[in-house]
Amino acid sequence: MAEQKRPPMRRDSLVRQASEDRQAIEGLKRKNTQNHRQQLEKTRGKRILERLNDEGVDLIWSSGENEQMKFNVFLSPAPSEDSVKLLLQSLRSFEQTGITVAHLETRLMKKYDTIEENGEDATSNKQRQFELLLDCIGTKNAFLDAATKIVIESTIKKFELYNAVEKAHPTIPWFPRHISDLDKCAHVVTKYEPTTDPRHPGHGDDTYILRRAMLNQIANEYRHGQPIPHVEYSEAEHQTWAAVYARLKSLHESHTCKEYRENLRKMEEAGVITPHKIPQLSDVNQYLQQRTGFQLRPCGGLLSARDFLASLAFRVFQATQYVRHTGSPHHSPEPDVIHELLGHCPMFADPVMAQFSQEIGLLSLGATDEQIEQLSTVYWFIIEFGLCEEDGKLKAIGAGLISAYGELIHACSDTPEHKAFEPATTALQPYEDVDYQPLYFVAKSIFDAMSRLRQYAKSFSKPFSVMYDPFTQTVEVIDQPRQLERWMEKLKTDLSTLTDAFDAMSTKKN
Repeated sequence: MAEQKRPPMRRDSLVRQASEDRQAIEGLKRKNTQNHRQQLEKTRGKRILERLNDEGVDLIWSSGENEQMKFNVFLSPAPSEDSVKLLLQSLRSFEQTGITVAHLETRLMKKYDTIEENGEDATSNKQRQFELLLDCIGTKNAFLDAATKIVIESTIKKFELYNAVEKAHPTIPWFPRHISDLDKCAHVVTKYEPTTDPRHPGHGDDTYILRRAMLNQIANEYRHGQPIPHVEYSEAEHQTWAAVYARLKSLHESHTCKEYRENLRKMEEAGVITPHKIPQLSDVNQYLQQRTGFQLRPCGGLLSARDFLASLAFRVFQATQYVRHTGSPHHSPEPDVIHELLGHCPMFADPVMAQFSQEIGLLSLGATDEQIEQLSTVYWFIIEFGLCEEDGKLKAIGAGLISAYGELIHACSDTPEHKAFEPATTALQPYEDVDYQPLYFVAKSIFDAMSRLRQYAKSFSKPFSVMYDPFTQTVEVIDQPRQLERWMEKLKTDLSTLTDAFDAMSTKKN
């Protein structure tokens, strides 16, 4: 079977969105720090502030005029400066301004840190230099006065200030705690629209653009607890579905995993998915809830990475309702209803894939921007574009492959590189969004992929854990040992029930 022509269009992705979100937030933080630095320089002068690190500037900015601070000061002398002189000058300046030095450490500088601009070692004929670390208590104004004296009287290479207060209860960022909170997690990111991008298959087609906008508006108005809106799809839209369905059907046995094949067959037998008509989200939603507890929720396009992953924590998949353009039925640069229903939904009917997806979502709650980017990349390379081993062959488990004829053939061929799925490695892999992937990750099985994710999760540094209660559809934050008591009681009850069932079966056999 000949490899399909590669898509000329750019594809939007959760990975790119997460990366852009992180970069935008980092840029905003940097801009705020620069503004703080400029504002402080107006009142305190540049002499100290231009040498101070960003964290130090932000600490000073956020502290009250006479508020007692616990802080660490790190001082590194210039190559030509006398370390002993700097030490004495620092202690004297802190004492004169009323700052208490609770602890002092010195550390020999590495030899390459003592090289001057002319390339000579400033310490070759004298004692090696050392750096200073001081744990201090004092006010913001006292620190600024002392620091100004130090930089006037000594030549400093590095002057850094850090907050020394360890918060007993770190601030927990907002994230959805109840499934209804997902109403606040529907931020659509407009990246690739037919109205603005001439590469989009629907560009210039006013009828398609209006139809898509109408369906997106319906989805954007949806709120938790409401019935999923019924969509009357046009004959042309049904024909697009039928064309994609028929073509992909020819690859199911040879290119898709057994979990997908079995669940698609069951959905076909139940009449939930048919070859010629686009299913309603409400019908598929009802089927999935009965199988694995997963739910569908309408959305108006590609969501922000944080919002999308948070939804998975509640076993909710935010699905689009618009259809790809009829001019490009076998490849879509963005998620559409065909991708959602033919790619994702049969996999969400699998208990292991449902659990795997939810665990990625739970990991994302309260995660840093960097962690969100890593989780998005893991999600993208395994749940969207992942492969598994089956009877010595490569089979697709990723919805992005299963719903894209050309890339499905490409991914399972010898053309791209294939690597074993390992989340720590996968999380750092760049994503190709203008062509087929040069590299795909292969799991031994969906269960093995989930086991590796659980091991990877141990490296995530968060000051709390989360537990999902399926009865109340809530997420509970666990940051105190006593909060585990209720969950331990539940575990004991479940174990007791299992033990009783085992005993009953043993008695029956005897």
